[in-house]
Amino acid sequence: MNQKGEIKQPLLGILGTVVVFFIAFGIITWFKPETFIPWAGELAMCFIPFSIIIGMVWQTNYPAPAAKLEQPLKGLYLLLFNMVVGSLVAAWSIKTVGGFVVPPTPPLIFFTIMTVIITFWCVVVWQCWPAAGIKGDHPAFVGFGTLIVSYAVAFILFKTLFNFDFMKDAPFYAAVMPPSGAFNAFSSLAFFLTGLAVILAWVELDFWPISLIPPKAPAFGKQPVWGIVVSAVVIIVAYIIKWIFVDNIGMDIFVYTLKVPICIIFGEFIMLLLMQTSPVQTVKQPGKGIILIIINIILAIVMYYLYLWFSFLVAGSLPGGGAAGYVQELWIATALLGFTFPVIASYTGFFNFWPLTEPKPPKE
Repeated sequence: MNQKGEIKQPLLGILGTVVVFFIAFGIITWFKPETFIPWAGELAMCFIPFSIIIGMVWQTNYPAPAAKLEQPLKGLYLLLFNMVVGSLVAAWSIKTVGGFVVPPTPPLIFFTIMTVIITFWCVVVWQCWPAAGIKGDHPAFVGFGTLIVSYAVAFILFKTLFNFDFMKDAPFYAAVMPPSGAFNAFSSLAFFLTGLAVILAWVELDFWPISLIPPKAPAFGKQPVWGIVVSAVVIIVAYIIKWIFVDNIGMDIFVYTLKVPICIIFGEFIMLLLMQTSPVQTVKQPGKGIILIIINIILAIVMYYLYLWFSFLVAGSLPGGGAAGYVQELWIATALLGFTFPVIASYTGFFNFWPLTEPKPPKE
């Protein structure tokens, strides 16, 4: 991203991180745990898929007149537009998947998380295929087409791979009628979140080493071949990682989901969006990616304990573990990806780090 302000990376990323935490923590303090986890978390996550479209597909220059607006008006315009679309999506999700049961139930929250994962997958791995190319790559068709495809794929995977039979005794079960798919819902969610962590790590590697193939064999870099190959590798690597931690080491599935993929994804967001891969922007691959992945792991550990401390500060001593319903783990996960990530995406994308990137006035 070409910044016009005087503040450059890595200072820009460090100050931006402070701004993001200040905003996110300030919002989180408004909510009690019983409201924060189901309601606030669900609604905030409904804004994420379309923010991905605005930031990564439209480069924050669509819909008009976004490209001509100056900050902070541009950021406010895009934020409002995203909230309108996200609110409509939330209403559709509560009706279609949630069965109008309130507060939002675990199946609905799992589905919403899947829409975020699959939107990233469709944009980053599949490069908006098959929506790209429709009507001469018109941004409306590519953007909304990719969003529709993402939700359709997420819905199909949710129905076929997520099994909620272990919740049959829950009071909401009869009204919601969640799917009885092939795998335990917690296991499926952990796998797909691990897949997203693998995708973002591969972005940090610039998809090395398979990125070396398209220059010699251009057809390999085109869709759908590229998407199929990358997805296959992601699935295999994600399965191996989950197998090591859950099946081999014996880590609790929900504790694994929080401490491994979710915290690592959060570290990847910091390095990719806030730090913009600084301070290793000029390092060649695979060295650049390896360093970033190591930093991701360090940030994952630091962020877990930071948000654990913050949970004590804001919500008190929340019960943790399966016997207590993973309340503490859910609070931390919601605070990390449900709340802070939308703030990161909005601040770095919609507002372009404003006012940190505001040019200094000319000297008289």
